[in-house]
Amino acid sequence: MALSKKRKRKRILIIIVSILVLLASYYLFFQGQFSVFRLIEDKKLYEEKKVEVEELENKIEQQKESNELLKNKDPFEMEKKAREQGMVKEGEKIYKYKVEKENENGL
Repeated sequence: MALSKKRKRKRILIIIVSILVLLASYYLFFQGQFSVFRLIEDKKLYEEKKVEVEELENKIEQQKESNELLKNKDPFEMEKKAREQGMVKEGEKIYKYKVEKENENGL
């Protein structure tokens, strides 16, 4: 009888430890801060931000080049920037077009 009580206690202990390990594993893989799903989302967000940073770095580089050209009074760059601001050369004609949208019915 003493042996069977020891075996029962051992089995109960093994069951309890197994349940705790399963609960801890479930929490770690699916619920915690470092869960599998959270890590996948974070990696996806990281890649998106990485692309965004590269695009911004390219824009900064282009702006630096434009600034350098303007600093050196490059006539083509100066005209480009002036036209972006809506300026026109003396004697040029401005044509404005009114674009009408089509009806939803296609008429």
